[in-house]
Amino acid sequence: MNFDRFVDDIYEAAVIPERWLGVLDGLAQLAEAEGTLLFAAAPGQPRWLSSEQIRSRIEAWVTSSYYLADPRGQRLIPRKEPRFLTDLDEFTLEELDHEPFYTEFLRPRGLGWCVGTSIHSPSGDTLVFSIEKAHARGPVPPEVAARLDPLRPHLARAALLSARFGLERAQATIEGLNLIGLPAAVLAQQGKVLATNPALLAYAPDIRIAAGDRLEFSNPNAHALFMKACAGHSLQFGAGASVPVPRAPMRPAFVAHVVPMRGRGREIFSGAELLLYLTSVIQQAGPPPEILQALFDLSPAEARVAAMIAEGHSVKTIAELLSVQPNTIRVQLKAVFSKTGTGRQPELVSLLRSPS
Repeated sequence: MNFDRFVDDIYEAAVIPERWLGVLDGLAQLAEAEGTLLFAAAPGQPRWLSSEQIRSRIEAWVTSSYYLADPRGQRLIPRKEPRFLTDLDEFTLEELDHEPFYTEFLRPRGLGWCVGTSIHSPSGDTLVFSIEKAHARGPVPPEVAARLDPLRPHLARAALLSARFGLERAQATIEGLNLIGLPAAVLAQQGKVLATNPALLAYAPDIRIAAGDRLEFSNPNAHALFMKACAGHSLQFGAGASVPVPRAPMRPAFVAHVVPMRGRGREIFSGAELLLYLTSVIQQAGPPPEILQALFDLSPAEARVAAMIAEGHSVKTIAELLSVQPNTIRVQLKAVFSKTGTGRQPELVSLLRSPS
C-alpha cells in the first residue's frame, strides 16, 4: 500500500464521513486482519463504525454483556500510550486462554487478536481504532504495530477535523429548522447541548441550558422523561421518544421529540447523539387521534380514547359510544397516562387543550 496515498485517504475521510469505511479497510489490510472497528469509548448509546467484513460480529458485541465488561477496554485503553498496542502488550498467553471474552466470544466468531490505538476526542470521548485479526492467523507481530504507528498522528488530526465538521453540520441542521420555525438542539450524551437555535432558546425559562451545558426542563416530570430518553431507555432500536410538557400561564403545551442522530461516522467524532425538536399543541378542541398517535406513540385505540377525553367525555360515555366495557377504556387510558407523562384525566386534558 502506498503510504502517502493512504494518508491522503485519511484526511479525505475527515471531510467526507463515508470515506472512513475505506480507511478502516486499509488499516485492516496493513495488519493482515479481518477488519477494523472504530468506536467511542463513552457512556450512552454505542457509537461505532466497522469494516463490513466484521460488522455482524461487532453488532453481536455491542448487544452483549461484554460491551460494558470488555477486558481490552479495561486494561488497554487506560494506558493512553501514543502508539498502537496489541493484546500481548497487556495480557499473557495464559491469561488470554482463560479470559471468557476471548474464549467464549471472540474465538468462536473467528477473531481473537487485535492491534489498536486510543485517541482523545474534542467531545471528551476516547476514540478507539481496533484492528481485528483472525485467531487462527496468530498474534499481531510487534513490527506490524510499529508499521502502523506513523499513521496515528494523521488519524488523530483527521478525528479532530471530523469532529469540527460534524458540529458545523449539526449547527447547519438546526439553523435550517429555525428557518421553518422549528425549535431544535443537537445533544451529546446526558443531554449536553452541542448546538441550538434561537427558536428553542425562546422557550426559556421552560427550557434552559444549565450547568455543564446540559439541557434542562423546568417541569420536573418532563425533565425526568427527558433524562430517561437521553439515557437510552426510550431510544432502543432508534425509535426516538416524546416528552410532553403541560401548558403554562403564558404558553400552550408542547412536546419535545428526542430522536437519534443519523449519518455514517459523523456522530462518532463530534459526540452528536440526539436531535431534539419541539412541537406545540395548539388545537382548541384537542388534536385529532391521528395527531395524538404520532405525537405520543399511541396505538390507534389509545389515541381515540385520548381525543375523546380531551373533548370532555367520561370513561363511561366513551365505553358506551364505542360499545366496549368501561374496563377496556380504563386500560387504554392507563397506557395513555404512561405515554404522555400524566396521571389524571384533568392533567391529560390540560396537556392536550390550549388555553381558551
